[in-house]
Amino acid sequence: MPEMTESQKNHLKALAASAHEKELTLELTRLYGKFQKWRENKLTPWEMNEILRQFHNDTASEIYKTYVLVNDPRTAVAKAIINNILTLSEVDADCRPFLESIIAIYRE
Repeated sequence: MPEMTESQKNHLKALAASAHEKELTLELTRLYGKFQKWRENKLTPWEMNEILRQFHNDTASEIYKTYVLVNDPRTAVAKAIINNILTLSEVDADCRPFLESIIAIYRE
């Protein structure tokens, strides 16, 4: 397979950044719902504290690993497609071949 052009790399980087924002927003929206329950006294401060700890240590950490630590936009975009954060139609046609084998691995 040929090397990616600078334009293709930039496109995948932009998609990875978009996916990072979308996934973090989705998870923060879920967390916001927990805050609302806490404000309505449906959760204790201790329960809310545990939810925040889990969010930080698990959810936010996994999102960070996916989009920042991996440092490979192909992997980040492929994972975002598998997790329904992005769709394949959002990827330029000339970039899709760079994702096919990675998507196949995630689907196994």
